[in-house]
Amino acid sequence: MAAPRHRLLVLAAGLLVAALAVPVAQAAVSADAAAKQIGERYQVEVLKVRPGEVGKRKVWLITVMQPAGNSNGAFRVHILAVDQQSGDLVPSFRPYTDDYSLPPPAPGSEARSRE
Repeated sequence: MAAPRHRLLVLAAGLLVAALAVPVAQAAVSADAAAKQIGERYQVEVLKVRPGEVGKRKVWLITVMQPAGNSNGAFRVHILAVDQQSGDLVPSFRPYTDDYSLPPPAPGSEARSRE
């Protein structure tokens, strides 16, 4: 009875050590560093930072507000995506993503010609 219990404890200890040895993927750019960089670069107030994904990239989604002023852009709120590995701003418009495909042509559209 003691041998099976001992094996179970050894197995549990081994699994614990293995789990602790696996490196956890960490962002090269911290949320605070990304927020500070965006705030200084674009002269905006950072309201919130949260993790997210754009395509297959891990990003920081940074909610910012433009400063007060005498323009229509005053107090406008935007969400900017910053790559967690490089710290680069991820473009909002990506015309050619992995899942982008054109719809099939309409029936009979190939037979038509412009004359």
